[in-house]
Amino acid sequence: MIKGSLVPNITFFHKDNTIDYDKCRWHMKWMFDNGVHGLFLTGSYGAGPLMTLEERISIFKLAREVANEYEGKFLIAHAGCADTASTVFLAKAAEEIGCEAVGVVPPFYYTYTDDRVVEYYRAVAQAVKIPVYAYNNPFTTKTMMNLKMIRKLQEAGLKGMKDSSMNVAFITNVFYDAKERGIDFQTIIGTSTGWLPFYQMGIDTMIAGMANYAPEIIEALYRYTVTGDMARAEKAYRIMMDYSGKCKFDDGTIACHMILKARGFDCGYPRLPMSIPDDSDPKYAQLKQEFETAYKALKALEG
Repeated sequence: MIKGSLVPNITFFHKDNTIDYDKCRWHMKWMFDNGVHGLFLTGSYGAGPLMTLEERISIFKLAREVANEYEGKFLIAHAGCADTASTVFLAKAAEEIGCEAVGVVPPFYYTYTDDRVVEYYRAVAQAVKIPVYAYNNPFTTKTMMNLKMIRKLQEAGLKGMKDSSMNVAFITNVFYDAKERGIDFQTIIGTSTGWLPFYQMGIDTMIAGMANYAPEIIEALYRYTVTGDMARAEKAYRIMMDYSGKCKFDDGTIACHMILKARGFDCGYPRLPMSIPDDSDPKYAQLKQEFETAYKALKALEG
């Protein structure tokens, strides 16, 4: 079972828009070395919708190579596409490569009935033996899942849900419904926001975008939480939430690249049409100071 603090890792590109595999490898290893338990590959942060199927598969393969250098790291390959055939193709590739699970957003761009969304997921679940997780991200797909749909997805063979909606009523309803009915269905929070109260409810896994550029903060928050050091966990949560608010100044992928650059790392380029400001932009100095302030507060917790 997947458990811990994972990251929807970004994908690095060269200036010519080709994948920068060296930077991708460095970033995966850096995050693993700083306590990240797994990767959510080619999702929204990872520019999956901007990549070809072959490019996404190449990232799955790279991640498997890197994860094999460590013990107990999880790989969830995001296989969601606008069409069923491509999604099934990616899911099968992820299984063959050795990913632990597949995450799938609903079909996007067009508007679909709930039943059509369910059949899309059923096709994926029937195509692979590894667990398939629905990815509820209404901000990018135009589909907001509901409990009735989730029950149908459970019947179709899905094993869990990653939720990025931050709809507390929906998340809690899905979690407790599966628990009360004895259904093997895992709820994963697709953000560090809300982590502490959701953990206290019984949810034990998050996929945190912040781990792309500040894995130290997410690692400490998770460690304090699961070891029962709730006094420090609450303070770390407040530090994380305050810092998170300062990082929401642009698209999440662009913010990750910029904060890594502000920390002194070679952040490469996002895929076009995304772009980042030149080095001379004063925003980088602000981002550097904001990270250092948050990190200093975090280190103070350790005494």
